[in-house]
Amino acid sequence: MRTETASYRVVADAGGNRYRFFCGLSGAAVSTEGPVRAETPQLELELAWSEIRPRFNRCPACGRWVIDTVFNLDEALCVDCAPWRPVPRYCEECGAALVPDENYCRSCGWEIPKTGVDMPDD
Repeated sequence: MRTETASYRVVADAGGNRYRFFCGLSGAAVSTEGPVRAETPQLELELAWSEIRPRFNRCPACGRWVIDTVFNLDEALCVDCAPWRPVPRYCEECGAALVPDENYCRSCGWEIPKTGVDMPDD
């Protein structure tokens, strides 16, 4: 049985092997703290991945393992599949200034999308 992980590289070390896992979007590397040792290569990989796994998210749309910094938690997708969008500052319906952290416009009642909307470049 093969353990499903982010792409990785095994780096030989004096006390065992170190594992370097790579973000499928940014290419950033996340390495094990110290050498990993186990009875079989498969068990060694499982131990290394269990150490690093909390720092990765799997995008359900594209299947890539990505680090937290390129994962859009609001959409539960990587930022390639769900780019971050700025939250609007002005109501799209009436143009009134919006109050931060509210989900509707106080002037007209327009519901503000959770992740914002596409905003024109200034």
